[in-house]
Amino acid sequence: MAAPLIELEGTWEEIKERLPDFAGQKLRIIVLPATESVTAAAEARPIQEVLAALAAEIPPEELAELPADFTSQLDHYIYGTPKR
Repeated sequence: MAAPLIELEGTWEEIKERLPDFAGQKLRIIVLPATESVTAAAEARPIQEVLAALAAEIPPEELAELPADFTSQLDHYIYGTPKR
């Protein structure tokens, strides 16, 4: 049975203190930017804009295959509950 993966996050100084805990083990290190850029936060969009953009990518012929009551009976089509 494989050992579970352990994920550490922190600065190099914080992680370096934990290195003795992993002596003899194989490690994979991924280096991330020190801080999130201000522009990335400014580019965040409301969820309705993200969903609208995703919906716009669905081909019209696939949308035409959805049942007319799809949104009002979503639980039925996803979970199989009785129609209301």
